[in-house]
Amino acid sequence: MKILLIMLALLSSLLTSACAELACSARTDVDPYEPMRDKQRCVAEADKNLDEYQKEKAAEEKQRLKTAIEQATQKSLI
Repeated sequence: MKILLIMLALLSSLLTSACAELACSARTDVDPYEPMRDKQRCVAEADKNLDEYQKEKAAEEKQRLKTAIEQATQKSLI
């Protein structure tokens, strides 16, 4: 189960970085005189989105574990 979660996390980060790279290269409002600054901004935005996604997933996992603990506690009390 842990391997599956690790693979899912790696796959999501890979897809996110690939999508960010495609989005950055497809933009038309890039300053031709300072392309690195624009790319850095785009990569920073993608990193921010990835961090938010990982926080959401961690919160979901924490809630799922909390629910499982509560259910197990209730079963043991019965």
